[in-house]
Amino acid sequence: MKKKLSLLLALLMLASALTACSDAPAENADSSSAAPAEVAADENAPAEEIIEETEPEILPDIPEGYSFDGHTFTIINNDYSLSVWSQIDIGADEMTGEAINDAVYTRNTAISENYDCSIVSLKTLNLSGELPTYINANDQSIDLATVHLRTFASHAQSGYYVELGGVSSMDLTKPWYDQNSVKELSINHKLYGAATDLTLMDEQATTAMVFNKELYTDYQLADTYGDFYQLVKDNKWDFDTMTAMVTSVSSDLDGDGTRTENDLYGLLYQRDTLTSFLNGFGVLCATKNADDIPEMTLMTDKGVDVLDRIFDLVYQDDYCMHVMARWESSGLDWTLEMVKMYEQNHALLMWIRLADVENLRSMDIDFGILPIPMYDQAQGGYKISVNPYVGTVTCIPQSNYDPEATGYFIELMSAESRKVLLPEYYEINLKGKVARDQESAEMLDLIFANRIYDLGQIYDPGNFSNTLIYMTMTKDRDVASKWASNQKMIGKTLDRMLEKFQ
Repeated sequence: MKKKLSLLLALLMLASALTACSDAPAENADSSSAAPAEVAADENAPAEEIIEETEPEILPDIPEGYSFDGHTFTIINNDYSLSVWSQIDIGADEMTGEAINDAVYTRNTAISENYDCSIVSLKTLNLSGELPTYINANDQSIDLATVHLRTFASHAQSGYYVELGGVSSMDLTKPWYDQNSVKELSINHKLYGAATDLTLMDEQATTAMVFNKELYTDYQLADTYGDFYQLVKDNKWDFDTMTAMVTSVSSDLDGDGTRTENDLYGLLYQRDTLTSFLNGFGVLCATKNADDIPEMTLMTDKGVDVLDRIFDLVYQDDYCMHVMARWESSGLDWTLEMVKMYEQNHALLMWIRLADVENLRSMDIDFGILPIPMYDQAQGGYKISVNPYVGTVTCIPQSNYDPEATGYFIELMSAESRKVLLPEYYEINLKGKVARDQESAEMLDLIFANRIYDLGQIYDPGNFSNTLIYMTMTKDRDVASKWASNQKMIGKTLDRMLEKFQ
């Protein structure tokens, strides 16, 4: 993970000091203050008094006296019809007292003043169409783009982005790059975008689950499974355990004989839950071979078996509710309706992307954050996907005025973000405002350290991954026939895609 959450308490206690020492807060930044010495933890001390060793200071390798000579860096980024997915971590005009805004303002001010540049956030609802217009016109006014993964896949095939491995000013081994993204997003050993600490959107798009602590207690699940967090730590949080929990918590609360939002469920889920569970259970739609070339790998014996088992669970109306299928055609905001249901104690478990957690901050009932379960205990570790529809990567457009200078800019912005913005993000989500316990901090540590990027969902040859998630809207489970009828097209699409990268 970008910042060890096991060190969160120390980070939060030092947040103010770090902000004062740094000229700029940002999404995920590198610290310029000396790392404090290790303090032995007293098991009997209150949690807020325990300070653990922070990670060592890591700085970007910028030439001494380097200056951008007054250049204005324009970063095109995503606006969105749903505000939770609009980026708020690129530009800030002034200090407002809102934590993320002020961290962004401080980060940008520090970089601007120390390296003689200006930073402009260009928000658009149509990044996928607007950015190619700049590039094709060789318009150098766009320096940088933070792009949704599905859009990134389309653009990368079209040659719109600079290959990051060839930008010598970027050190892709530094901690402000998600190393899993660096490894997994390359094709034919070429990398055109990476998840960076410059933006929080890859964190926000990371998939997870939440559990209702009151229902966990009321249904005496602790008697069977013990402490939920310990279950996760012991690598016993798997599909069979989740299924048993989900099917043990269900009730027709209003007694009308019909399953609605007024009843109790084991699980609330969405379309994208299907592929998130697939990835969590060790099945990827595409896997890279030894030559760094992706091959479609979903329709193996294990993949088919896992899909069947997921369908067997989530299509049971007595235990699971598909919140999008329930409300999408009603004219109501299904996201808000889902949150309302959960806040009113109508579900034990809910599948989320971490941005959804912030909508639960007013919830009276305590909840905890969990990783996606493993398929079984033999799997050996959790696998957490970054949602390809809203997760973003940082890319340099081919029309960029100077990729090497922009590489230094990415390094500076990401390192400074790591120092200030990411601690603010954790504080909002973990310091009593949203999640309610330190164990959830440990769970986020685990979640971010085990993220994966499924090229089969991101590039989606033949649109097969997209077809899969929409099958859940009608409880369709006939994957085999859809694969058979589209296999030739999928193969041709994949071949054409690979030709572009070679």
